[in-house]
Amino acid sequence: MNLKILSELGEWAALGFYEALEQDLPWPLNYGRAFRRMYENMDVRVPGDKYLIPCEPFFMSQNMESHKLWSAAGLILDFNHHSGLKLNPSIADEKKKIFPEHAGFIDEFCADLRKILVRFGGYTHSNPDIRRVVGEGFLHMEKELDKELAAVKTQGDKAVPSELNLLLALKEYTTGIKAYYSRVNRTLMKSVEEAEGERKKKLKIISDSFSNCFMTKSETFIEGFLAVNFTWMLDGCDSIGRFDQALGPLFEKDHKGGELDLQFARELLDELWQNFERMNAWNLQIGGYAPDGKDGCNEFTRECILACGRNKLRRPNVAFRITEKTPENLVVEALKALSKGSGRPALYNDDLYVKTLKSMDLGLSDEDSREIGFGGCTETMIAGLSNVGSLEGEINLAKALELSIFGGFDPVGKVQAGPHTGHFEDFKSFDEFIAALKRQIQYKTDSFVASNQIELRKRFTAGDPKLYRTFFTRDCVKNRKSFEAGGARYNWAVLTYQGIANTIDSAAAIRKTVFDDKSISAEELVQALKSDFKGHEKTRQKLIASPKFGNDNNYVDEIGIDLLKYSWNELYSHETPRGGRYIASCILFTTYLGAGRSVAATPDGRRAFEALVDSVGAVPGCDEKGPTSLLKSVSKLPLWLAAGTPVLNLRFQKSLFSNEESLAKLAKLIRAFFRQGGMQVQISVLDSKELRNAQKNPEKYKDLIVRIGGYSEYFNGLEKELQETVINRTEHGI
Repeated sequence: MNLKILSELGEWAALGFYEALEQDLPWPLNYGRAFRRMYENMDVRVPGDKYLIPCEPFFMSQNMESHKLWSAAGLILDFNHHSGLKLNPSIADEKKKIFPEHAGFIDEFCADLRKILVRFGGYTHSNPDIRRVVGEGFLHMEKELDKELAAVKTQGDKAVPSELNLLLALKEYTTGIKAYYSRVNRTLMKSVEEAEGERKKKLKIISDSFSNCFMTKSETFIEGFLAVNFTWMLDGCDSIGRFDQALGPLFEKDHKGGELDLQFARELLDELWQNFERMNAWNLQIGGYAPDGKDGCNEFTRECILACGRNKLRRPNVAFRITEKTPENLVVEALKALSKGSGRPALYNDDLYVKTLKSMDLGLSDEDSREIGFGGCTETMIAGLSNVGSLEGEINLAKALELSIFGGFDPVGKVQAGPHTGHFEDFKSFDEFIAALKRQIQYKTDSFVASNQIELRKRFTAGDPKLYRTFFTRDCVKNRKSFEAGGARYNWAVLTYQGIANTIDSAAAIRKTVFDDKSISAEELVQALKSDFKGHEKTRQKLIASPKFGNDNNYVDEIGIDLLKYSWNELYSHETPRGGRYIASCILFTTYLGAGRSVAATPDGRRAFEALVDSVGAVPGCDEKGPTSLLKSVSKLPLWLAAGTPVLNLRFQKSLFSNEESLAKLAKLIRAFFRQGGMQVQISVLDSKELRNAQKNPEKYKDLIVRIGGYSEYFNGLEKELQETVINRTEHGI
């Protein structure tokens, strides 16, 4: 590869990557050199309306705001938080216009990258170790790297090559980070010289604080805030972790001592919220237990809740961990923020999360079990201490049910997709049918794990080692293993389950109509499903009239308990190659629409290819007996076996948020749900008329936000079919 042309193109990461390859440096030094050259040469800018510098992971990043990109792009070869070094064809096209004389070279360069940039496994979110960054500083963390590198080098020929090469690659990475930090420092000092008035005063605070943070322990709130922001940028703007826990003590100290301008602190917080939106970034957590077992809410927790109310944006995903000791006024404050219409914060039962993770065979200490973080939508991890395969894959329970009816044959794909478990017409009892369904679920689970194991093992010695996460995740350096090879203290993988209520309702309808009442014959049901109910509307109406999940009806709910206990225990029995277990979740993003498109008609009366249910709750519109009954049904499920987060979408009338009395009742309802075994709830405050108007006049409702899957999204950005699922949710009162 022509390094001179790469330099002329400003492709600094590619320059380092190919430089290492041409020097025949062993993997993963090519990745370390790529980051070093990128950070040694990448420019920094200070836009006139921003104070959080750097304001982007790459100079002049294309992002969600500017180009509707899901991950920021700045170079032909840059990186994404979950996939590592990546190719950006759109940037390549732009550079061909700027450098027409190198168009041919750019095409060859891109073709080569497509061959050598390999990626394995699913999507991985993470929380960097911001506690260490704020409390110790980068240089202290680098000393640990230097110590391990020196120890390996003293072993001479007996040194393990993979350990030595990883540590050398990390040294390349940290060298680049220090160079980048110096560039940011110089740029900030220059920007202070050029600024005037109030902006000059604020930029001086930023410049002085940045020069005293990140490299060393942060002594002030502003220093800590800037250190966290810098680390988040280095990680590619993914998730942050326990934001209020890392910064709360500094906030309280400075505020109490009169050293903090509260208005400026809020301005910075709003800017961070807007950067989350602009960069399509993900999650941060507030509240929850501190490592010593006390409730961790502090003054800064409240500020984060207020920021959710002030900023009507879909990001960040704010996860509010609520303990039995969390002050009630903060829970009410969170509900007030939710009434503003951004769906944030989502609410979590911290007591049950901590108890569940501690009871599982994950090796968690008491202190670490309280350091729960969430990545992406809401994938459960231990902040700064873990590698959690966030969405390694999914298991479609509705598809498993379909296979159990057709003897393992997939009527959509026209292939034998599961084991031969017999034809539905031959089942003599409901128990025989359930046994066939469980066998299909087992097969799906085993097949996924076998495939995933192969993919994950490839990450140990090939592909991107994610050096940024290896350095900023505790114990990777000490273990001399990359983030991808099991270096973190805790490792597990989260799978999502699709079509839960569809499967429960379908099984209940089969039990009711075919085996109990015998109002529908087995043959009649099979024919109705094959024809997507064409010519079988009476059959469909009988199925629809059958009891539905979400109404506190044990006839239905006990089927769900049985199926989910089996499914989630089956998954939990498997270990990942990195260590740890596979853990269940119900985090459906917008994928429940695509999941439905692979499933033909189902015995709950759903027509072929329609969307599946959007959470662990009832099928939209089927929870007819009020929120208490819905929450009772959900809390009966073995949610503790889905510690990856069983998302529950709940929609309330706006009138419930209009006065303190209603808010207090709503807070009590959430508390009661948590005491009964609920783990998470995310609330949308929506009006059906408003949603219909938004469909007709989208230009008037650009900031209308709905909660979907495990995160917030702009209503106008959803496909029409997804919009309908939101509108069809039951609008609850109390």
